[in-house]
Amino acid sequence: YPITPASDILHELSKHKNFGVRTFQAEDEIAGIGAALGAAFGGALGVTTTSGPGVALKSETIGLAVSLELPLLIVDIQRGGPSTGLPTKTEQADLLQAMYGRNGEAPVPIVAPRTPADCFDAAIDAARIALTYRTPVFLLSDGYLANGSEPWRIPDVEELPDLRVPFQTTTNHVLADGTEVFWPFKRDPQTLARPWAVPGTPGLEHRIGGIEKQDGTGNISYDPANHDFMVRTRQAKIDGIQVPDLDVDDPDGARTLVLGWGST
Repeated sequence: YPITPASDILHELSKHKNFGVRTFQAEDEIAGIGAALGAAFGGALGVTTTSGPGVALKSETIGLAVSLELPLLIVDIQRGGPSTGLPTKTEQADLLQAMYGRNGEAPVPIVAPRTPADCFDAAIDAARIALTYRTPVFLLSDGYLANGSEPWRIPDVEELPDLRVPFQTTTNHVLADGTEVFWPFKRDPQTLARPWAVPGTPGLEHRIGGIEKQDGTGNISYDPANHDFMVRTRQAKIDGIQVPDLDVDDPDGARTLVLGWGST
């Protein structure tokens, strides 16, 4: 859904149908992220673009994506707030909203580019995290970066990371009686990501939704112990995401450490 200063992303992506990119301008922010999450359920990387006021409207569906454990990229081009705020002015105002702006325990990783050129690499990293760990990811840019420019070396496509993810096509669990079944929440022990099965895959019929699911089976569960386990598991999955080493300028004798993020 168009919103300043994020609309140019939709305009640009709509030019790249030759790469299999499908763009859709929804009637509002809620429909936009709903369509993106539906695309993820169907086996694609869903992407929705917005700014601060739009994130507020999308928060319910972001929480649903956390529960569904599907890859979703939320691109927030920040501007001044609160409310309508300053549509044409920049402000790094949405970090806490991205971290905590959902009901319950709904952890989401956040990636923030630091320069206009870095937006390319940051978007790839955000997509890698979303696909590998089956989670919504925030990409926090801002008006300075969206309207800025700098020299940028066009990358060699062959050097870009392979983001293809194998879909689940076979059963993954054997019951005590020997029956082979599909468990939608039987996790990868290394990433804690659940299997991604495209709807309509024979033998892999399953349900997902916002109501808490039982570990492994994916059945609806109101059991307190299971809920506690699922909450802790979803958090552990985000905590286990590999973060690259940071560049630290450490002059001898310095007594103050200054931390910055994003365009600052």
